[in-house]
Amino acid sequence: MGSGRSATSTPRTRLVAAWIIVFANGPLFFVARRFLDLPGTWEGPVLRPVIVVAIGAGLGLVLLDGERLDGHRLRPVPLVPFAAAVAFGVWAAITTLWSLEPGVTLWRGIGYAFMPFVAWIIADLDPGRWRKALALATGLLVVGSLVAVVARPDWGTDVNNDWRGLMTNRNGLGPICGLAIMAGVSLLVSGRRRAGGALASVSTVTLLGTGSRTAWFALLVALVVASVGVVGRAVYTRTRDRRVVAAGLASAFVGVAVFAAAVTVMWGQSTFVQRRRIWELVGEHISDSPFGGTGWAAFWHHPELHTDPLLQRGSAHGAVPELLLGGGVVALGLWLLVVAVALTGVVRAAWNEPGVEAWLWLAVVIFLLVENLTESFVLWFSYNWVLLVAASLRFGSHRWGSVRSPQVSGPAAKPVADGVDQSARELAHEPHR
Repeated sequence: MGSGRSATSTPRTRLVAAWIIVFANGPLFFVARRFLDLPGTWEGPVLRPVIVVAIGAGLGLVLLDGERLDGHRLRPVPLVPFAAAVAFGVWAAITTLWSLEPGVTLWRGIGYAFMPFVAWIIADLDPGRWRKALALATGLLVVGSLVAVVARPDWGTDVNNDWRGLMTNRNGLGPICGLAIMAGVSLLVSGRRRAGGALASVSTVTLLGTGSRTAWFALLVALVVASVGVVGRAVYTRTRDRRVVAAGLASAFVGVAVFAAAVTVMWGQSTFVQRRRIWELVGEHISDSPFGGTGWAAFWHHPELHTDPLLQRGSAHGAVPELLLGGGVVALGLWLLVVAVALTGVVRAAWNEPGVEAWLWLAVVIFLLVENLTESFVLWFSYNWVLLVAASLRFGSHRWGSVRSPQVSGPAAKPVADGVDQSARELAHEPHR
């Protein structure tokens, strides 16, 4: 793992970055609508073929186990989260049987059933490649969005002059900026100060331009929780000072209080008032078919059901109501299982081996989960779902370090040590890569 291979731009790094860009969705809509003058729909000639090819690439690499782009074989992943993620897609496809829009539900469900194979490839990345892939993908999206805002304001901004760049709206660009800021911070900490500082700074400016309050809220929660947890644990590991634990608990208490106060203040703002109304409207349809939903993604293809203008926005603006609406309690249960494994796994990793990798994964998972409270990323073949599945596959076992760095195949390959010692060596060598 300390060989320096992870510091270089490899085919696998670029492939994962390309996947994140594709599953950000916005660039596909941008190309379809701005350059090809097409309506830009999920079933159109741009989005569906690209998404199918992207998912198929992940499936092919795993099935062939010939992920030879870097000369090593894939490592096994925990069965429970992988099976749950696949079952989520299978169940979404099964809802075709009673879906309001069978054609839409079927292909999307099948796509979701195979998306965990993409997540498997991402989970197999070593820490250096993962940081670089995330930074490369989000950096390209942020810079491209800035170019769109400056060069073509009619494309890059919305009617309120909020920045949307290459994405479809400000709440699409905002989360990308949040991920880019976290990637930039991780590069800074690992010794790549210029690249990390530039990425974090540009992304912060862009996030300000979006005006996305949900993204800011999610980012602050993720940064505070991950930093307090990882840094506090690292200091305690070195000093064994109980005062560190007390300070950490006090910080956690203050964080919960601030979180509650922020939610109370924001709850009365228009963004959240509208979301609460959308949840109420969607709830009326959920109660009609609570077990299996109305069919995955089907509801939004029936404008006659959108009796309120807020339902014309194309989503339930929250993962929980979206899951219940499209797939019922079964879909929600499978999603929660994957999320629970991802969250407990990264928390365990941060506790057992605090460091750059643990901090980044913990921050990313918390950020994605908070975003899911107010946005329907789960509906859109999103990087949000792919990365949550990847986290569950990477950290979903009972031992930190069970998902190890890729091993070079061949006679010269050396075994990779388990656990804390190997991770400590990696962190020690990271700035010199």
